[in-house]
Amino acid sequence: MAKAVVAIITVTLTTFSTVACSDDGFILKSGAGEILGNGIVVKASPRTGTESSILVEQTFEKGGTTGLHLHQQGDELFYIVSGRGAATLSGSEVAIGPGDVIFVPASAVHRIRNIDNDDPLRVVFFMDSPELVDLFRAIHERYQQDPNRPITPEEFAELERQTGGGLSVN
Repeated sequence: MAKAVVAIITVTLTTFSTVACSDDGFILKSGAGEILGNGIVVKASPRTGTESSILVEQTFEKGGTTGLHLHQQGDELFYIVSGRGAATLSGSEVAIGPGDVIFVPASAVHRIRNIDNDDPLRVVFFMDSPELVDLFRAIHERYQQDPNRPITPEEFAELERQTGGGLSVN
C-alpha cells in the first residue's frame, strides 16, 4: 500500500519563505497563507504547488471594493464566507451573504464590494489561472516600495499588462 505524503504549510509571514509541499499536495492550516495588501491572503498558487490554479481569500472592510474589472484568461468562482456586500455581474448589482456562490465567466465585467456594512465581507475565490496572483504580488511590491504614494491608473494598467492579471473597466 502506497503511503501518501502530505505537507502541512503553516506560514503566516508576508511571503512563503519556507514552504514544504510535495507532488502529493499540501494542507494549509487556518490563518496561514501569503499575506498581501488589500485584505488578500493567497492560499494556493504555483508557489505552493498548484500547476495553474489559485485560491485566494480576501477580506473587504466597510467601503472595500475590487472595482469593476474582467479577466480574459479564465472563469472565476467566488464563495462568500462571512459578512454582507454586493456583487455586480452583467450590469446588475445583487446583495450577497454567507454561503452565496458567484460564477463569473471569462471576460465578464464584475465587482465585489462591502458597501456600508461594519462587519467585514470575507470572500474566497478560485481561478484556473495564476496571473491574477502575479498582479496582486506586483501591486503589493509597488506599495512596499512607496507606501505613501497611491498607484496611478497608468501604473495599474502597466502592472496589469506586465502580469496579464486582469483588465480594469474603470
